Amino acid sequence: MRQTTSRPPLPLASSDLAAWLRPGARVYWPGCTGSSPLFEQWLRAAPELAAGVWFCGMWIPGVNRFDPTALHPEARASSFFMSRDWQAGWQRGAIDLLPMHYTQAVRWLATPAQFDVLMLHVAPPDEHDLCSLSLAADFTPAVLAAADAGVAVLAHVNPALPRTRGPAVHISRITAWVQAAHTPLTLPPEPADPTLAAVARQVAEQVRDGDTLQLGLGRMQGAVLSALQAHRGLRLHSGMVSDGLLGLIGAGALAAPDAKLPPVCTGVALGSAALYSAVANPALVQFAAVDHTHAQATLAAIPRLMAVNSAIEIDLLGQANCEVLGGRQVSGVGGLVDFMRGARASSGGRALLAGTANVGGRGANSSRSRIVALLPAGPVGVARSDADSVVTEHGWADLRGLGVDARAQALIAVAAPEHRPALQAAWHTLRRTL
Repeated sequence: MRQTTSRPPLPLASSDLAAWLRPGARVYWPGCTGSSPLFEQWLRAAPELAAGVWFCGMWIPGVNRFDPTALHPEARASSFFMSRDWQAGWQRGAIDLLPMHYTQAVRWLATPAQFDVLMLHVAPPDEHDLCSLSLAADFTPAVLAAADAGVAVLAHVNPALPRTRGPAVHISRITAWVQAAHTPLTLPPEPADPTLAAVARQVAEQVRDGDTLQLGLGRMQGAVLSALQAHRGLRLHSGMVSDGLLGLIGAGALAAPDAKLPPVCTGVALGSAALYSAVANPALVQFAAVDHTHAQATLAAIPRLMAVNSAIEIDLLGQANCEVLGGRQVSGVGGLVDFMRGARASSGGRALLAGTANVGGRGANSSRSRIVALLPAGPVGVARSDADSVVTEHGWADLRGLGVDARAQALIAVAAPEHRPALQAAWHTLRRTL
């Protein structure tokens, strides 16, 4: 590693962590591909270092499976999502949940004096002594900008990470670093789902050549991108991109690479080694922080922005539950509402909630309707005033400008046929109580 500044970073070994991870320390631990596998390895080998330490970051369910509170009974954490991998810590009160949209979360994370230690995962320095944040540039730039000189920045410099076009940290801001090659976190492709593919085709029918798309996390992103391969001139502006991007590139569906305005803008890449190689092309992908990717001013200025996201349940009022399944917290608020509102403010934009009419599962659970009469008591992720359109394999329910009766009928029409009579009866009863 090059060290051309007057104060190069100190060398960092696992035995050095005790100098920074002391009881009472507040640690920023990035999520997605920004999480260092080496630092996780070191902590697992010396769990006593977590005693009295508080960890926080934007950890994604099913992706970031490491629970730092499992290291020690006195370790604590705050998260913006919940996951089955962290349920033990949640149940014993070691993990707190922060119910914030991404635009709120980035401001909270960037509060001055919020952290004492930042544990980063970066690419090797370039000729300007800048270490690219590589595959995860979402929240870290704001956290770095708010960190004063007294905040320790520990960096795992990973030669296996690509340098990408986007945010970076200068080595003069790094307190101590270690170079070690580790395979970045990857996400295997999901198996094909014919019903999900049918939903994706419904979405694709409404996408126009030249549109800009935002897609939420999970299987829906891959299904929709696969269904769009016959389109042309598409652009992506999203919080995360996955391997579905490779299919668009191979099919020629994306707008041409452009050194000034790449066709893809994202905060995170999560997928295969092939994806990580592709996003290193600076004419193809621009990485940017959440205060740009999710900002209302940014989104409203993008013409024909199509935001496609998913929900666990949607009721006949147009409200959506994105966080709770069977009464248990399984996810979080995320950036869904930020993108929905931004897309609705876009000229020609749309905000879609897309999903299979029935909730996936086996046995009796396989026939449970995603569209319900009324959400149960608990958090509402999408207010009915934010509802735009709901898409299932049975078609589109365009809720814009509709009164309560018309929107209920539109939603019933895209529910699974076997559930429509019960929903109709439930609406008849519910309507009289509103």
